Amino acid sequence: MRNYIEFTEDDFDRPLSEPEKMAAKVIEMFDGTNPVRTLDVANATGRNYGTVKTHLHRAGKRGLLKCVPRKGWLPPDAA
Repeated sequence: MRNYIEFTEDDFDRPLSEPEKMAAKVIEMFDGTNPVRTLDVANATGRNYGTVKTHLHRAGKRGLLKCVPRKGWLPPDAA
C-alpha cells in the first residue's frame, strides 16, 4: 500500500482572491440583521461600484455570501 499525502486549501499559503476579500468585507460590515449593500462595500473599500458588484456576485456563486435581491448581501451562515 502506498502512502498518500492529502492537501487542503488551508495547507497552501496564497493571497486571498478578490471575491474572498469582498466576502470578508461584507462579513465585517454585517450588523446582524440588515443586508450589506453593494454601494456600501464600494464606498468602504474605495473601489468602483461595478467592480465590487462583479466580485460580490462571484463570491455568491462560490458560496461565500448570500444574495438578497434588491436588498444586499449576507454572510453564508446568516438566516
